[in-house]
Amino acid sequence: MRTRLPLWISVFCMLATVACSETSSVPDVTDAGVADTQSDTPDPESPDTTPAAPEVTTTTLGWIAVQDGQLVDEFGRQWLIRGINARVEGLFDVTFDDGRIPLQPIPDWIADDAARAAAMGFNMLRLPINWSGLEPTEGEFNEAYFARLLEVVELTTRAGLYVLLDFHQDAWSKEIGEDGAPLWAIVPPPTQLLQGPLNDLSQRRVSAQVLAAFAGFYTNRENIQDRFLPVFSEVVTRYADNAGVIGVEIQNEPVTSSVNDGDALLQQFYERFAARMRELDPRHTIWMEPDSLRNFTNSAPLREQPFPDDNIVYTPHLYPGLTGMRETTVEGWKRELQPTFDSLMAESASWGGAVVWGEWGDDPNGETAASYWRAFDELSDERLVGHAYWLWKERSQGFWGFFTYDEATDTWTERAEAMAGYMRPAAMAVPGRMVAHASDRDAGTLVVTFEARGGEAAPLVYLPPTSEWQVTLNGTTLQIQPDAAGRVLLPWSGEAGTFELRASRQN
Repeated sequence: MRTRLPLWISVFCMLATVACSETSSVPDVTDAGVADTQSDTPDPESPDTTPAAPEVTTTTLGWIAVQDGQLVDEFGRQWLIRGINARVEGLFDVTFDDGRIPLQPIPDWIADDAARAAAMGFNMLRLPINWSGLEPTEGEFNEAYFARLLEVVELTTRAGLYVLLDFHQDAWSKEIGEDGAPLWAIVPPPTQLLQGPLNDLSQRRVSAQVLAAFAGFYTNRENIQDRFLPVFSEVVTRYADNAGVIGVEIQNEPVTSSVNDGDALLQQFYERFAARMRELDPRHTIWMEPDSLRNFTNSAPLREQPFPDDNIVYTPHLYPGLTGMRETTVEGWKRELQPTFDSLMAESASWGGAVVWGEWGDDPNGETAASYWRAFDELSDERLVGHAYWLWKERSQGFWGFFTYDEATDTWTERAEAMAGYMRPAAMAVPGRMVAHASDRDAGTLVVTFEARGGEAAPLVYLPPTSEWQVTLNGTTLQIQPDAAGRVLLPWSGEAGTFELRASRQN
């Protein structure tokens, strides 16, 4: 969750003052159902030896695993994630049963939202879920909450978007901060419960009882980490066989900077819960963030050894406004953002997994949004880094989303200019290995190079449905049939080789 600069500068300053396993067996793509074409050398004189491409549709969501630092589906295609975050009514738990005013209003997420997000080119929903909603009373799971979660997952995956289950917290708990843990999981117990609505986040996020709760959790005071294991295990178990769930994020924006040896304790926490997840679920990717202090320093410590599981995604957040960046040109933004992108690549390499920005964004109506978005896109393309935008709808901490809200009519209206400004052509999944990806939303062009081994499923491309497009593959113009969301499966028979895909807007 994001707020404005003065709030987070105070967070950084106050944190600065108080700051003092086993390897998973991750199945290879070949284990998931794609023929190992490298071991079968085709007869160069026989055109019929090329393995047939698996049949998929534009909304097929196959199992995804990390291979050689990239997200690869069971059909042999490398995916480039373009995700959206959404706080969802019934899942983002900021309401109380004792008469207190809810902390903030939370929008809904229905089938129309999923379809509209798909039509903007998103292929993943990062879905925050709260411990307080899952297990409000220790040892008793909230089946109504689990039913709502399943409903949202199913309507989202039907629209062709993967879902990332994000164990979300901000300032540890709604009882003392914003959202996250239930009252019984605040150790030590709070001395004062908060009254909504949210109005002084800076004091909430750095209050003594919030920092004490973080310290209590990472040091496992009163076995509170052990007491988180049951609900974590329950979520993992319920979705262990669901390929439309791309993975599980163990914790949003951890805060260990105020704890002695905080980074080491954070790594121990991750390794412990990753090992538990592997006992229950050998296939899903595991997503992990560094300490949220990275939001203010734009870099994080490197691991001395790769994480003891290679089916992982390193997923920090990027909010340059928190460090005072406020450029007005694309080149200015690229110059300022280059160091944190360079650090990102070094950090992810030290973890030994894939990398996706878990949150990034800005106010779409802000004067710097257009140049920031384009610079971010170009730097992400250069490094083939996926990302998830914050936020779909927003009416409580500013208006960062793609919709405006009318209190009088209780209705949301699309910000057409913001949506159009975000949409750009992109490759979602390509056979084999992606070599280069360059997309220009202003010029309406896309150039992608990939190397196919042979036998993979067809390339999946997003072309904004507001325009007509021409697509070529190695210079040959293709006949394309986009679906309603603008997704296109290119004509493909499973060839091997190096390919250049080009798309250009025609109107």
